[in-house]
Amino acid sequence: MSGPEPKQYTAWEIARLAALVAKGVKTGPTGKLDRQIEAVKAAACERERIADAARARVAAEREAARFEAAVEKAARKHR
Repeated sequence: MSGPEPKQYTAWEIARLAALVAKGVKTGPTGKLDRQIEAVKAAACERERIADAARARVAAEREAARFEAAVEKAARKHR
């Protein structure tokens, strides 16, 4: 198995990985199982990437709101 590892798995992802590993123990490792495991890992990484992007967007919006408030405050001060 290769590729990036997610920082944290959801309960569904853990259950899916456990089922795939159990199947691999029972039947022996196969390329199909490896691809399925990689697909779960990739989905977890994508989920984390989307969540990180959403957090960054919210932080940028907060920063923009703070900046606008500071500009308005400065403008009121100089009236």
